[in-house]
Amino acid sequence: MKLNIRSTPCVLACSCLLLGVFMVMAVPGLAADRPDRPEKIQFPDQPFHPPKPERIEMANGLIVYLLPDRSIPLVRAMGLIHAGSLCEKPEESGLAGLTASLLRLGGSTVTSATEMNRALEFAGASLESAGSRDYASLSMRVLSQDLDLGIRLLSEILVSPAYPPDKIDQRRAEALDTLRRQEDDPLEVTRREFRKLMYGEHPYGRDPLGDEQTLPKFTREDLLQWHKRFIHPDRMILALSGDFERQQILALLEKYLGGWPKGNVPVEYPEVKPSPAAGKSYFIRKDLNQSTIRLGHLGIARNNPDKVTIEVLNFILGGGSFSSRLFNRVRSDSGYAYRVVSDFEESLLTGQFVVVLQTQSANAVKAEKLTRDIVKEIARADDITQEELDLAKQSRMNDFVFEFETPSDTCNLSAQLEYFRVPQDYLEKYRERVAALTLEDLKKAAAKYLKPDQLTLLVLGNSDVEKELSTSGPLEMIETREKKAESK
Repeated sequence: MKLNIRSTPCVLACSCLLLGVFMVMAVPGLAADRPDRPEKIQFPDQPFHPPKPERIEMANGLIVYLLPDRSIPLVRAMGLIHAGSLCEKPEESGLAGLTASLLRLGGSTVTSATEMNRALEFAGASLESAGSRDYASLSMRVLSQDLDLGIRLLSEILVSPAYPPDKIDQRRAEALDTLRRQEDDPLEVTRREFRKLMYGEHPYGRDPLGDEQTLPKFTREDLLQWHKRFIHPDRMILALSGDFERQQILALLEKYLGGWPKGNVPVEYPEVKPSPAAGKSYFIRKDLNQSTIRLGHLGIARNNPDKVTIEVLNFILGGGSFSSRLFNRVRSDSGYAYRVVSDFEESLLTGQFVVVLQTQSANAVKAEKLTRDIVKEIARADDITQEELDLAKQSRMNDFVFEFETPSDTCNLSAQLEYFRVPQDYLEKYRERVAALTLEDLKKAAAKYLKPDQLTLLVLGNSDVEKELSTSGPLEMIETREKKAESK
């Protein structure tokens, strides 16, 4: 019988691999030089240069970033506008978010919301808008053959939004329902109340969704006036990436957005003042078997010159998941918490440094005390090891390249950097700056940006936790919206 052996790519690959192994074993000294562990394998440093989108400023002040990519017939857009809740007065709480979300939901005076939905669905495209603290945002995805349609509809909702009353009522009801549901989530309750403690009357201390007092009062005229005040081309940055020719996209932008007039409204925001709650402890009483804890103080803005150092420092403290000190000592070694993480919030203005814990009530006070001790240790930075530093640096450099997985990621990130006033060489020099960090750099940053004596504590838990915690010092009680409603 004749044996029929067929050569397939898999067989050939395996044969080559085995041949390589035999050659290594056959060459004297070569096998002995081979590392015995995968992590010991040394790879040469590879230079990394992120693609640079082209930056264009139109005559009306609209800043545009362009990054063509002809690999697939798709175009994506992302826009950021200085029209977030950071612009609100107390009585306008929620107006920015309502106005931003209804840019798309309400359609335009040219194309109704229903007609817009049908056109986008037929083309397999998407167009969205939303509001947040630092900005109002838009996003678009469209096949390159329908690029004219996409840019036209994008321009319509920016220049001439309709804000139909029925859509306003619909979105308002959704926002109010979300606010009510927040009361059932300890993380949401503590997030909201902790921001109030950190920022007081500053817009950062309010929920971008608004509140149950302000939302019902807004009319269509309020939304139109907000749009008139804040949504203008000279307050916006637009990023476009994908399958287009440069001259083609510039012609479309000029056609649909070139006539959009400047607002000539300066971009100004209220200063973040020192927290009135610094160094104090607060408690929210809820009859639960688990406790949610927030511990922190005011932090940094996204454009802080020491941001790279702070990222590495926070990785070691509590941002590095399984590798961080908080995770290992509060969760793994002590078993005090089932969730613990630290974060330096990245905001346009001063953000917050916060540690978030969730734990069984019986362990709440022990978890809080251990967390506070670890923050103090890192603030001194006396015992941060070279091994911890090397691991954090390697992790940050490895994660960095994944921020450029697609052309839209790259283009959007460039636009975000300008919006948040970050120097444009940030991306190019990021890995170099991380690699150059030393233990002394971390020690200086820790002393400057971690302030254990200013930590504000907020605990949501039951009366047993309250009683135990009160033995450590004075506690100020916070009454939630739910409790205030019950007391009426």
